[in-house]
Amino acid sequence: MNPLDEYTLLSLVIEGMLLLGVFLAILIFHTLNLYVKKSRTFEAIQVIGGFIMAIGLISIGAIRGALSPSITVLFIALFTLIGGLLIVLPFFVFGYTKIDRELKLQIFAILVSSVIYPLLPLSTLGKIVAILLLFGVILPILLLMKSVSSLGASSCFSKNLLRIASWLLVLHAWLRYYSFKNPQTCIHYGVLLIYFISLLIWVYSTLKTYETLRGWL
Repeated sequence: MNPLDEYTLLSLVIEGMLLLGVFLAILIFHTLNLYVKKSRTFEAIQVIGGFIMAIGLISIGAIRGALSPSITVLFIALFTLIGGLLIVLPFFVFGYTKIDRELKLQIFAILVSSVIYPLLPLSTLGKIVAILLLFGVILPILLLMKSVSSLGASSCFSKNLLRIASWLLVLHAWLRYYSFKNPQTCIHYGVLLIYFISLLIWVYSTLKTYETLRGWL
């Protein structure tokens, strides 16, 4: 595969946008911490989680055939999941994330979407990796979207955009199966496009919320 083909470039853009959104979320928590004067320990936890998730995503992107039966890839996927959980943890500890019925429904929908992954033409280990990547990337992003939209600094427009982005993410979670089953086809790129649009909305809304929050200080 040519390292500069369209798929590789699109994957790099998506990974870069994902990491940018994570970075902005960490900046938001840091700004909130300056405002409320709470422990910096959780800031460090988020930064560590961000590094772990970044390393995991970069490693997965660097390994072609990442869903092949490999213990190394399994540990990388698990590594990414741990990093994502560390990033969202502080938002829940300090009550910044509003846990409402819609969020519970979205989490349930994403968890249920993993039921179809055993049907993938992969080894048992490959299927486990696919599910770990689903939980390690999609769930943390969904929770960060909700965390940002729960903040008073988030405008009504941003809240509505994040709501759309979160449901697009849920849709993507269900369509990922077809993406894995039909690599580099129109279906595959269509699923990636949904993911890209969701991340784009998330990054934009998170940036606007961060700018508003900074203006309050």
